[in-house]
Amino acid sequence: MANAPHPAARILLWCGWAVAVEVAAPSLLIFLAVAAATAFLFAPVRIQLLRLLRRARWLLAVLLLSYAYAIPGDALWPALGWASPGLVGVQQGVLRITRLVLMLAGLSVLLATTARPRLIYGLYVLAWPLTGFGFDRRAFAVRLGLTLDAVEQAPRSARWLDALREPLPDDDTPVTFTLHAERWQSRDSAVILAGLLLMWVVLA
Repeated sequence: MANAPHPAARILLWCGWAVAVEVAAPSLLIFLAVAAATAFLFAPVRIQLLRLLRRARWLLAVLLLSYAYAIPGDALWPALGWASPGLVGVQQGVLRITRLVLMLAGLSVLLATTARPRLIYGLYVLAWPLTGFGFDRRAFAVRLGLTLDAVEQAPRSARWLDALREPLPDDDTPVTFTLHAERWQSRDSAVILAGLLLMWVVLA
């Protein structure tokens, strides 16, 4: 914990990765894909990424179909006539899915290498500028932490009707959520500089 980068720095680094993936030229995506594939060699990251992809599979499928049939262009299979998806639409859909998968790959690294309390603390730190607008970041962190804990500890019913019949939790039971403060150190600034350098290389 003491030698690990600050969770806020980790979150900012993923934000930099997401921006780089979104604005990168298609020719550069292959290099970003190779960088993401190296993290896939580690079991925790691989498991996390497969979980994210499984949850996003329908979104990815809908995106591909939407691009394939909404963007005009030459038919991919002319023999199908009007039922054929467009060639340009399929290409754009594959490109969009590739960018999203790379973003999820970066997110899987963040989730697999950072404990949940540290992630919440990182969001708590990054929400500091919003306090000037009346945002209660302390209440946000507590509610987020308690909600995630409740979701993880809740028993999974075999059917949704069984879930509706389950008794509601006792609201009178006192609950607490504790976050451990971490100091920002020079290596955390180096992490941010690395993210900015990545963005500069991609945008250059």
